[in-house]
Amino acid sequence: MGRHNYYFLIAGLPDLSIDQGKLQFGSSEFREYLKSQLFKKDYYCIEWFFLPYDNSNLLQILNKSEGDLNSSAIYSREQLELAIAEVATPDKLFSDEQSNVHAYIKKFLGIYFSQEEQMSATKADYELTSLYLREALNADNQFFRKWMEFEINLKNVLIFNTAQNFNLPMDDHFIGDTPMVNSLRKRIGRDLGEAAEWEYFDRINQLNDITDISVREKAIDQLRWTVLDEMNTFNYFSIEIVISYMVKIQIIERWLKLDPKTGEELFRRLLGDLQSSYEFPNEFSISDGKK
Repeated sequence: MGRHNYYFLIAGLPDLSIDQGKLQFGSSEFREYLKSQLFKKDYYCIEWFFLPYDNSNLLQILNKSEGDLNSSAIYSREQLELAIAEVATPDKLFSDEQSNVHAYIKKFLGIYFSQEEQMSATKADYELTSLYLREALNADNQFFRKWMEFEINLKNVLIFNTAQNFNLPMDDHFIGDTPMVNSLRKRIGRDLGEAAEWEYFDRINQLNDITDISVREKAIDQLRWTVLDEMNTFNYFSIEIVISYMVKIQIIERWLKLDPKTGEELFRRLLGDLQSSYEFPNEFSISDGKK
C-alpha cells in the first residue's frame, strides 16, 4: 500500500507555537480524532507516542502502587492485567478474549516473571523502556524511526553531559540501541569516536552551557521543534506532518504544566538517578546482556 495524503485534515489544523498559552485540544483528544481520520497503518505511528503511559501504568500495576492509572494510555487496566495473567499463569484457561498488547510488553513480562528474585522497580523501568525503544526503532514508518533515533540520541547526550558536569557514572544509564549511543558506550576516555560526529551533537553541547535549568529545558524543546521542521522540509500533507503535529502538541502540553520549580525538580531527579549508580553499580544490568 502506498503513501496516503491527508489534505483536509492537515489544512484544517490550527498553527502551533512552542510558547502559546493554551491549546484548542490536547494530545489525547487529537489522538481520538485521528482514529477516524487516518489509515490504520498510519494511526499505528501515533499510538507509539502514548505507549510510555502504558509502560508506566504496567509498572504501577506490577508494583501494586496506589493511585489512578494514566488515562492517556492506549490500554485499559483490564487489558494490562489480562496481559500479566497470560504470561504469569500460562497454564490457566482463559476465555477467547486476548490482551492484544504490543509484543514488547509481553516480552518484558516474560523476562519479569522468569526472574528468580523480584525485579527492582528501577531495573524493571529500564528493561521495559529498552524493549519499547528497540521495537520503536523497527517501526515501518521511516520518518517515525528517524525521529525516535533522534530522541534516543538526544536523551543520551544529555545524560552524558550531566554525568560529565558532575563527575558521575553514566554507562549504566545509556539507553537505546543506535549507532551514536553504541559509540558513546565504546568511547575511550575523552575520545567519543563516531558519537561526536552525529549531526546534532555540537548543537546539544552548546545547550549544556546554559546555566538556568528552565531556560535550558526550553532550548532543548526548541531544538526538538526545529528538527521536526527540518525533517519535514519536503513533506506537505502526509502522515509525517501529522506525526510532527502530535509531538509539538505534547511539547506545548509539557510547558503548560511546567514552571521553573518543576523543571529544577526534574533535573534533580535525573541527577539523583545518576548518583545512585555509586551505591548500586549493577542495578541496570539487562538480563539478555543488551541495552
